[in-house]
Amino acid sequence: MGSGKLRDIFSSKIPQCLKTKVFEQCVLPVMTYGTETWSLTMGLIRRLRVTQRAMERAMLGISLRDQIRNVEIRRRTRVTDIAQRVAKLKWQWAGHIAR
Repeated sequence: MGSGKLRDIFSSKIPQCLKTKVFEQCVLPVMTYGTETWSLTMGLIRRLRVTQRAMERAMLGISLRDQIRNVEIRRRTRVTDIAQRVAKLKWQWAGHIAR
C-alpha cells in the first residue's frame, strides 16, 4: 500500500473510529517494525512523531495553518503515541533477551 492509498483512506469520509483502527492495526506496526533493535536517538523519535502527527492531521482534515495544538489533535484521534509504543517494544525485547 503506497502512501497515496493511505492518504485516500485518511482523507475519506469514513468514520474517525475506523481511521483510528486502521492506524493502530496497520500503520503503527509497520512504522515500528524492528524498532526493538534500533539505537533510538531523539532525532529518530522526533521524525517518527512528526510522521505520526502528519497522518493524524490528514485523518482529521486539518492543515498546519489551522494551528490546532497537538494535544487537541491527539484527543480527537485517540491513537497510541508512537514513542510510547516504541518504548514498550524495546522493554519487551529487553525482557526477551534477558530470558
